[in-house]
Amino acid sequence: MITETETELNVLKVMAEKDINWNWMNLDRTLSMKRIPGFSNVVNIVNKLASECLVNIEDSGHKSMPYYCVSEKGYRLIKNTDTDNNVP
Repeated sequence: MITETETELNVLKVMAEKDINWNWMNLDRTLSMKRIPGFSNVVNIVNKLASECLVNIEDSGHKSMPYYCVSEKGYRLIKNTDTDNNVP
């Protein structure tokens, strides 16, 4: 059974807001600007989400800065979580 923390779900939701090539630097900056916990720990959080198939990690051509994107499973989890919490 998958159990995400609130921080992991928030990171997933931030990533789902925009269809861009996220990397640790722009995701960390976005979390910091939005005052969402998780900044400075982005790589560990995204790796955990990826291990649960909620995020895909793709080659960017720069070994230390791969791209991250929400997987279909990740989008379904967000939708189900929002539905459970009565978020339109």
